[in-house]
Amino acid sequence: MGPARIPSRLIVLLFSLLPAAAQAGAVITGTFGADSRDHYKGAQFGYSAAFYAKFDDMTLLGIQSGQGTVGAPEAIPLLGSAMVRLPIGWVVLPVAIGDIGYAFDDTHPGILWRAGGGFDIRNGRHSSILALGAYERAASRYGWMGRLGLLLEF
Repeated sequence: MGPARIPSRLIVLLFSLLPAAAQAGAVITGTFGADSRDHYKGAQFGYSAAFYAKFDDMTLLGIQSGQGTVGAPEAIPLLGSAMVRLPIGWVVLPVAIGDIGYAFDDTHPGILWRAGGGFDIRNGRHSSILALGAYERAASRYGWMGRLGLLLEF
Protein backbone atom coordinates (compact mmCIF):
# COMPACT_ATOMS: atom_id res chain seq x y z
CA MET A 1 0.00 0.00 0.00
CA GLY A 2 1.85 3.06 -1.26
CA PRO A 3 1.59 6.56 0.18
CA ALA A 4 -0.26 7.89 -2.86
CA ARG A 5 -3.12 5.39 -2.40
CA ILE A 6 -3.87 6.13 1.26
CA PRO A 7 -5.30 9.66 0.84
CA SER A 8 -7.60 8.52 -1.99
CA ARG A 9 -8.89 5.68 0.20
CA LEU A 10 -9.56 8.09 3.05
CA ILE A 11 -11.46 10.38 0.69
CA VAL A 12 -13.55 7.42 -0.53
CA LEU A 13 -14.23 6.55 3.13
CA LEU A 14 -15.39 10.11 3.82
CA PHE A 15 -17.79 10.10 0.88
CA SER A 16 -19.14 6.69 1.90
CA LEU A 17 -19.90 8.13 5.35
CA LEU A 18 -21.93 11.08 4.01
CA PRO A 19 -25.27 9.18 3.71
CA ALA A 20 -24.96 8.08 7.35
CA ALA A 21 -24.11 11.63 8.41
CA ALA A 22 -27.23 12.90 6.67
CA GLN A 23 -29.30 10.45 8.75
CA ALA A 24 -27.73 10.90 12.19
CA GLY A 25 -25.80 14.15 11.85
CA ALA A 26 -22.24 15.35 11.55
CA VAL A 27 -19.60 16.53 13.98
CA ILE A 28 -16.70 18.95 13.54
CA THR A 29 -13.83 19.13 16.03
CA GLY A 30 -10.89 21.47 16.40
CA THR A 31 -8.11 20.74 18.89
CA PHE A 32 -4.69 22.11 19.84
CA GLY A 33 -2.01 20.86 22.18
CA ALA A 34 1.29 19.02 21.97
CA ASP A 35 3.01 15.93 20.64
CA SER A 36 6.06 14.46 22.30
CA ARG A 37 9.30 14.16 20.43
CA ASP A 38 10.56 10.66 19.65
CA HIS A 39 10.84 8.36 22.69
CA TYR A 40 9.00 10.85 25.00
CA LYS A 41 11.78 13.49 24.86
CA GLY A 42 10.27 16.95 25.19
CA ALA A 43 7.18 18.32 23.46
CA GLN A 44 6.20 20.28 20.37
CA PHE A 45 3.04 22.17 19.35
CA GLY A 46 0.35 20.37 17.35
CA TYR A 47 -3.23 20.96 16.25
CA SER A 48 -5.93 19.10 14.34
CA ALA A 49 -9.37 19.45 12.80
CA ALA A 50 -11.75 16.61 12.03
CA PHE A 51 -15.06 15.91 10.30
CA TYR A 52 -17.04 12.95 11.63
CA ALA A 53 -20.21 11.19 10.55
CA LYS A 54 -22.36 10.58 13.62
CA PHE A 55 -23.84 7.07 13.53
CA ASP A 56 -25.56 7.52 16.87
CA ASP A 57 -24.92 9.77 19.85
CA MET A 58 -21.94 7.64 20.89
CA THR A 59 -20.09 6.55 17.71
CA LEU A 60 -18.26 8.98 15.40
CA LEU A 61 -16.21 7.97 12.32
CA GLY A 62 -14.45 10.41 10.03
CA ILE A 63 -11.32 12.04 8.70
CA GLN A 64 -8.77 14.21 10.51
CA SER A 65 -5.82 16.41 9.57
CA GLY A 66 -3.72 19.14 11.13
CA GLN A 67 -0.06 19.69 11.87
CA GLY A 68 2.39 17.96 14.20
CA THR A 69 3.24 14.32 14.91
CA VAL A 70 5.76 12.39 16.95
CA GLY A 71 8.02 12.44 13.87
CA ALA A 72 8.15 16.21 13.34
CA PRO A 73 6.25 19.38 14.30
CA GLU A 74 5.87 20.36 10.62
CA ALA A 75 4.41 16.98 9.56
CA ILE A 76 0.86 16.99 8.18
CA PRO A 77 -1.11 13.85 9.07
CA LEU A 78 -4.14 12.69 7.08
CA LEU A 79 -5.98 10.15 9.24
CA GLY A 80 -9.09 8.01 9.36
CA SER A 81 -10.46 8.66 12.82
CA ALA A 82 -12.88 7.07 15.29
CA MET A 83 -14.26 8.48 18.53
CA VAL A 84 -16.54 6.43 20.78
CA ARG A 85 -18.24 8.02 23.76
CA LEU A 86 -18.51 5.52 26.60
CA PRO A 87 -21.94 5.35 28.31
CA ILE A 88 -20.66 6.38 31.74
CA GLY A 89 -21.77 9.72 33.10
CA TRP A 90 -24.04 12.48 31.84
CA VAL A 91 -22.14 15.77 31.57
CA VAL A 92 -18.60 14.33 31.50
CA LEU A 93 -18.32 11.30 29.21
CA PRO A 94 -15.14 9.27 28.79
CA VAL A 95 -14.18 8.69 25.15
CA ALA A 96 -11.98 6.18 23.33
CA ILE A 97 -10.14 7.43 20.23
CA GLY A 98 -8.22 5.76 17.44
CA ASP A 99 -6.62 7.16 14.28
CA ILE A 100 -4.67 5.61 11.42
CA GLY A 101 -3.31 7.18 8.27
CA TYR A 102 -0.27 8.77 6.68
CA ALA A 103 1.99 11.60 7.90
CA PHE A 104 3.34 13.81 5.11
CA ASP A 105 6.78 15.15 6.03
CA ASP A 106 10.13 15.78 4.31
CA THR A 107 12.22 13.95 6.91
CA HIS A 108 9.99 11.21 8.41
CA PRO A 109 6.99 10.41 6.16
CA GLY A 110 5.02 7.21 6.71
CA ILE A 111 2.14 5.40 8.36
CA LEU A 112 0.96 6.95 11.63
CA TRP A 113 -1.44 5.55 14.21
CA ARG A 114 -2.79 6.78 17.52
CA ALA A 115 -4.80 5.12 20.28
CA GLY A 116 -6.04 6.74 23.44
CA GLY A 117 -8.90 8.36 25.23
CA GLY A 118 -10.07 11.35 27.16
CA PHE A 119 -13.17 13.24 28.19
CA ASP A 120 -16.09 14.85 26.35
CA ILE A 121 -17.38 17.62 28.65
CA ARG A 122 -20.82 18.76 27.48
CA ASN A 123 -21.31 22.52 27.07
CA GLY A 124 -24.87 22.25 25.90
CA ARG A 125 -26.97 20.17 23.60
CA HIS A 126 -24.70 20.45 20.54
CA SER A 127 -21.23 21.36 21.80
CA SER A 128 -18.54 19.90 24.03
CA ILE A 129 -15.04 20.59 25.29
CA LEU A 130 -12.61 17.77 24.51
CA ALA A 131 -9.59 16.71 26.59
CA LEU A 132 -7.74 13.95 24.74
CA GLY A 133 -4.53 11.98 25.16
CA ALA A 134 -3.08 9.17 23.07
CA TYR A 135 -0.09 6.97 22.35
CA GLU A 136 1.29 7.83 18.91
CA ARG A 137 3.54 5.74 16.65
CA ALA A 138 5.09 6.47 13.25
CA ALA A 139 7.54 3.78 12.03
CA SER A 140 10.19 3.44 14.78
CA ARG A 141 9.22 6.74 16.43
CA TYR A 142 6.77 6.78 19.33
CA GLY A 143 5.48 9.12 21.99
CA TRP A 144 2.35 10.81 23.32
CA MET A 145 -0.19 13.28 21.99
CA GLY A 146 -2.32 15.61 24.13
CA ARG A 147 -5.07 17.91 22.87
CA LEU A 148 -7.76 20.29 24.16
CA GLY A 149 -10.50 21.42 21.84
CA LEU A 150 -14.10 22.01 20.87
CA LEU A 151 -16.66 19.61 19.38
CA LEU A 152 -19.71 20.94 17.48
CA GLU A 153 -22.61 18.66 16.47
CA PHE A 154 -24.95 19.35 13.55
